[in-house]
Amino acid sequence: MAKYESRYKSLGFYVNGELKRFNNGIYATEDVDEMAVLDAIADVTRIDLDEKPEAKPAPKAPAKRSASAK
Repeated sequence: MAKYESRYKSLGFYVNGELKRFNNGIYATEDVDEMAVLDAIADVTRIDLDEKPEAKPAPKAPAKRSASAK
């Protein structure tokens, strides 16, 4: 599945004579014809859903203090 983001919240475009619209600037599709049209639009960027976010390193535990001898 491909996910697209538009600069505009309600951008409309035509695929095979049928009007399609973005909802809040997001549009998801599996249709090859729609992907071809969306890839050609300058105000649209593709965001793939299958990408995994980069793993962040685990936070380090605070250093343990030893008891001071007084």
